[in-house]
Amino acid sequence: MNSITRLGSVVAASVVVAATVAGCSSDAASEADTTADIATPAASDAVVALVPEEIKARGTLRVAVPDIGAPLGYQENGEMKGMDPALGEAVAAVMGLTYEPEMVPFASTLPGLQADRYDISYGEYYVTAERLQVVDFVSNWQDFSSFIVPSDGDLKPESLTDVCGKPIGAMDGSVELQMLQDTQASCTAAGEAEIDISAFNSISTGVLAMSSGRVDGVLVGRGAGENAIDKGQPVELVGQIGGGITATAVARTAYSDQMLEALQKAYESIIESGVYESILEANNTAYGAIDDPTIFTADSTPPIYQ
Repeated sequence: MNSITRLGSVVAASVVVAATVAGCSSDAASEADTTADIATPAASDAVVALVPEEIKARGTLRVAVPDIGAPLGYQENGEMKGMDPALGEAVAAVMGLTYEPEMVPFASTLPGLQADRYDISYGEYYVTAERLQVVDFVSNWQDFSSFIVPSDGDLKPESLTDVCGKPIGAMDGSVELQMLQDTQASCTAAGEAEIDISAFNSISTGVLAMSSGRVDGVLVGRGAGENAIDKGQPVELVGQIGGGITATAVARTAYSDQMLEALQKAYESIIESGVYESILEANNTAYGAIDDPTIFTADSTPPIYQ
């Protein structure tokens, strides 16, 4: 992404937080992740044939996995878990490559692609014109955003303008942060105070701030909110903000066209085999499943997000 990327979309609930705040404990995360039971797919000749020779010669698929929390990407006992690392491993397998993931801060993913440290990056990116200036994309999921708020609180926003004048958090570099910033003009035009926005380096930090009263709510991707609710945390998920397809980012190189086709075919392969569905179901993200991975390049018209 450019400076705004998808936690999204996005997007995620806490990895380990105190029992009194939103997020998931390490035990809860373990219960949510059952991808260890999903068989690694075999290499697909059709996919392997599309992998650029430069990457075949190296033999590895270098994958950035943002540390944004369950159910998307998190670490437990030194092991990466969640939907994103599982999808990355499956994609590498059907490409006939060794999976080489690195868990990094969300804001480091696009710069890492531009610096040729990674071949692809997860992050539940919304595909925007700004992002398409620096990287390409293949869609692999869909999401929308909601507010996580305390169950016993009075604030139950259904739209962005419902939080004018309120202290609200979002993850630094996320599309949710951009949504809040873009709403300031609407607040002013309506004669209301601007949103008091706080940007956090992770969603877990944001929900901790909410528990201490520093913010009244946190705008996150829906998956993050669903994960918090499922773990019995004292929070409520309200509103359906924006939404649409999210995508895997692909480094723009001399062989980008080949890599984009290979990644699209890899997703088609794991969708057809049922591995994709199994991964999403194991991580409680099946609500965002797609069946038509699409390539987006600098010349593409970005999707319209509501």
